[in-house]
Amino acid sequence: MITFVSRIKARAAATFAAFMLGAAGLVLPSAPTLAADDVAILGLWPQSGPYADVGPLLNMGAVIALEEVGYKVAGKKIKYVTRDSETKAGTAARRSQEAIDSDGAKFVIGPWASGVALAVTEVSKKNKVMYYFSGGTEDISGKRCHRYAFMWAASPWTAMDVNLRTFKKTHPNAKTIYMFVVDYAFGWSLQKYVEQLAPKYGLTVVGVDRHPLGQREYSSYITKAMAKNPDAVFMINFGIDAISAVRQLHNFGYTPKKPVILSWSSGVEELVQMDPAMRANLQVGTNYYYTVDTPENKAFVEAYKKKSGGVPPGYAPAAGYGLMKMTLLAMQKANSTDPQKAIQALEGAKGKNFVGDFEVVAKTHQTVRPFFVLKTKVEKDMKDKHDFGTIVDVSATPQPADLNECKDIGGF
Repeated sequence: MITFVSRIKARAAATFAAFMLGAAGLVLPSAPTLAADDVAILGLWPQSGPYADVGPLLNMGAVIALEEVGYKVAGKKIKYVTRDSETKAGTAARRSQEAIDSDGAKFVIGPWASGVALAVTEVSKKNKVMYYFSGGTEDISGKRCHRYAFMWAASPWTAMDVNLRTFKKTHPNAKTIYMFVVDYAFGWSLQKYVEQLAPKYGLTVVGVDRHPLGQREYSSYITKAMAKNPDAVFMINFGIDAISAVRQLHNFGYTPKKPVILSWSSGVEELVQMDPAMRANLQVGTNYYYTVDTPENKAFVEAYKKKSGGVPPGYAPAAGYGLMKMTLLAMQKANSTDPQKAIQALEGAKGKNFVGDFEVVAKTHQTVRPFFVLKTKVEKDMKDKHDFGTIVDVSATPQPADLNECKDIGGF
């Protein structure tokens, strides 16, 4: 594990995924038949496909949460099973159903892509199992809401509002932004709110280019953007897509002269794969950064670093950890592993966890929690090789109720 960082930088995503599988314990042996005193939880993670590099990290976070409780909850042993979502809606739905049928899964967390989650949420509803997702689509807690599904990531509205607010605060003379948007449910949700909110901060969107998931060549988009001479490029993409775009923007000479906003970033997992010069003038919005100052987060960071060879966690492992923690919390509060009782116990719940204060909105099942904005550091200001940035703004402002499309979350 001591070559973890160098391998991330040197190899493509597929190689990185293969390296991490063993460390994260993502591929598990076939589990025995579910005993009466067991409860099965499914971790649905991308082991292959465009987010294959992220799957092991999501799983590692979930495993840490399980280790904290000794694989026990509400008087039962936890049987943790995993399946490969492949970042394909049909595959993820089918494998979720298989885990429910063959392993008796009553609780599901994952996958990673929003479009895939929209298929999985229907499986959870059909089978009456509790489902927790972390991603950018607002539909899970919006127009596709139902009683069995919950959202862990911040609302897209919350995230885009604080991104624009921070940019205007740090660049008061800025007037224009140009957008790169990944072309699926995640990108659409966030783009909508940027376009709605930009005028509030005196900003005009002067151009938008949508690109497919897995895009590696951005020169045509960058040429169009530079012709508009925007004050910032505002990106709504993720992982290798975001890394490729930042690298090419730097090669074109756009950065570090002008800022790039990574509005919904994985944080560490992206920044560690960029050279210091490339990340010298970035604003990074993320659901998690490892310097969050809570006792629980400090413990999580130390546990993760022991598994990763010293690399701190980014959004992916924090999401796996957070999804599992909230699922366990539901069972703990209910003192039951019955999904319906766990759901009822979590609705309206408030408290503190590793990212700060949270509330689960009963009417929508949206988890209201902090969203963080970082300013990246130039190399000379970094305290160590993982000191990528400083948290400069935080928001837990909920989406205005009239914008939420979950009109009736329904019953069981």
